[in-house]
Amino acid sequence: MKSVIKKRLSALMSMAVFSAMLAGCSSAGTDTGTASGGSADTSAASAGAAVSSDSSVLKVGLDSDPPSYDPADFNSSRATLACYSCYDTLLQFSDDGTELLPDLAESWEQKDDLTYVYKIRSDVLFNDGTPMTMDDVLFSLNRILDPDTAASMSYLFENVESFEQTGDYELTVHLKTPDATWKFVPATSPCTIVSKAAVEAAGDEYGAITSLTCVGTGPYKLESWTSGSEITLVKNENYWGDKSTQLWDKVVYNIIPDETSMALAAQSGQLDYVHLFGFAPDTFSIYENIGSMTFNSYESTNSSYIALNTAKAPFDDVNLRKACAYAIDKEAITQAIGQGYAHASKGVPMPSTMYYMDEDAWNYALDNTIVNYTYDLDKAKEYLAKSAYPEGTSVVFYTTSTSKALAEIIQYQLSQINVNVEINEMLKSESYEISYGYKLDDNGNRLYDIYLTGWLSDYLDPIGYLKPFWSSKSIYAGGANQAVYSNPEVDKYIDSVYTLNDDKERAAAEIEAFRLASEDAPYIPLYDYNQTYALSNAYTLQEGPAWFWNFQVTDIKSAQ
Repeated sequence: MKSVIKKRLSALMSMAVFSAMLAGCSSAGTDTGTASGGSADTSAASAGAAVSSDSSVLKVGLDSDPPSYDPADFNSSRATLACYSCYDTLLQFSDDGTELLPDLAESWEQKDDLTYVYKIRSDVLFNDGTPMTMDDVLFSLNRILDPDTAASMSYLFENVESFEQTGDYELTVHLKTPDATWKFVPATSPCTIVSKAAVEAAGDEYGAITSLTCVGTGPYKLESWTSGSEITLVKNENYWGDKSTQLWDKVVYNIIPDETSMALAAQSGQLDYVHLFGFAPDTFSIYENIGSMTFNSYESTNSSYIALNTAKAPFDDVNLRKACAYAIDKEAITQAIGQGYAHASKGVPMPSTMYYMDEDAWNYALDNTIVNYTYDLDKAKEYLAKSAYPEGTSVVFYTTSTSKALAEIIQYQLSQINVNVEINEMLKSESYEISYGYKLDDNGNRLYDIYLTGWLSDYLDPIGYLKPFWSSKSIYAGGANQAVYSNPEVDKYIDSVYTLNDDKERAAAEIEAFRLASEDAPYIPLYDYNQTYALSNAYTLQEGPAWFWNFQVTDIKSAQ
């Protein structure tokens, strides 16, 4: 399931390629050039500077501030990279995501279909030196369960009846209904444990830049945060885990919104680690030619897609949505943007890495029952004629600078069916509030008609894509149903997945949900893409299929 790819791109996306895209070139027979083989860390002609002589500091590139240091807000890759090192969860995933391992819970068992019991470590201190008690564990979990918290990933607790202390350091989870996915949840961000006293003292300011309150059990703790500039973590001297993994006294996050500036900072030796959030092909060659760093790419659970806001005109019209889906040339986009680090999606935005349970059934469905919406301008025009907008319409497309080039390609492709796209380039700092429905217009609608984004699943089960995207229960402030899509039949199949323990039966229900949802075209999948990062040659990193699972800087090891 996992592979590590070390490639050197043969060339950047040229203006000629981009012009060909804008000329409406079909993916059929189109060749924008393929990447040549070779390892990024072997270039003798590198312009890269040596790694910082200060080995006590790890310097990390970050393209925007995290929303906060409150785990209730951890639904962002930026939050994962910058914040998880301050906290721990009840369990953790193995590197390949298929197994569960101890963390704050040292052991666990399933008593019956509705009951799970966890033995909590009794010797853990928070970073302020106070002991972690069962009161803290129960408080942390119930806080996410409480709707007033508006925790972004509270949907993972939907089937929880209650959390109960049943021994000195024993936690029992009672479910309302059988839930075959619950076993994964203790390794996800809603099961991050915080200090009850710290949260209650800080109130709504907990985790905010204005308070700098961040009391967890992780290997590092928050020292300072200057918005748009720098975040500094320092070693947690009270860390309960393996202190030999705390390689640095400090971890400094340099916030650099511009992708080229980030790459040049790495080239000059100012950064030791950069995780690329999305594709910026014009920077890949910079990273690949830094002799002091290795540029790595590996298969993941990333998917890039556009969400069509079905809650308001014009995309409340299914025929218009289908017209746009057929007008977008995913293959050409993938060749231009992905540059060998991605492949075009089929049918729905979900990578094939997710379907480990019944891969044959999934592949058959993709080829035979799930609507794929391959590039076809004739079909696009047919559906446009059936819509309420036969002469075309105008829409507002929200994106960030990272994906603006991709947005411009889509803008042109939709213009071929007279859908006029106005690109609204929002600040990266705004993207969280806009995409998750915290910012609304005067009519209570989300601001965008089209939103360009991506997703990594919470765990290696297709429900990790189905539930956030397509369930009507995920339509709320903080919910990931960015298309504001609702279909009772789809909901029925999604709900049934939680009650099925047989893998083939669960696969069948998930496939049927995907099939029905694809016919409504609330999302247009673009490509599934690899995780890419640059890391100092002084260090190594064990990659996993979903990078954000409990990522901590302690996952980075010395190469010595």
